Amino acid sequence: MRTAIGLMGEHGYEGTSTRDIAAAAGVSVAALYHHFPSKLDLLREFLHEAHDVVNGRLAREIEVAGPDAVDQLDTAVRTLIWSGLHDDWARRAALVSWREHGRLDQTDQRLIAKKRRQLVDMVAAVVERGVAAGEMHCDDPPLAASAIVTLCITAVDPFADRAPSMAATIEGTQRLAHTLAGVGNGAA
Repeated sequence: MRTAIGLMGEHGYEGTSTRDIAAAAGVSVAALYHHFPSKLDLLREFLHEAHDVVNGRLAREIEVAGPDAVDQLDTAVRTLIWSGLHDDWARRAALVSWREHGRLDQTDQRLIAKKRRQLVDMVAAVVERGVAAGEMHCDDPPLAASAIVTLCITAVDPFADRAPSMAATIEGTQRLAHTLAGVGNGAA
């Protein structure tokens, strides 16, 4: 699966054949079909697993960030961006996750959308805690959270040759997240 997703991240779903995957993985096409009846089945399994991993990671990191909602927000941004940028394969996998989920059937698309909604809900809960504590001033925490998660997910873009460092990406996105959540005395 790792090999297939790396190839799809580099060449796109359509640009990656089952033969390419088998050759790069050092297995026969028959062996690949034994584990995954189709390229789409492989993509489906990856997308579900990837979203489960990121959701679990985000929940854990927010929990250990401490009680301060601003620290939790910064941790959420850092975690989401790190998940997609920590190495070349992660960047490719994030691109596949971002652009290829529409290939799934409607049932799986809804399941993936539900998992993405869980990311937004976790960040919205952080913003709501910040509002309740007076650390954030935001009229619509779910909308702010949706924008924040979108910013983090799209930090991995096809223009990687012009991308800033991961640290600069995290720092800049945290500043934007603070603005969206109304950190300090501003209102969003």
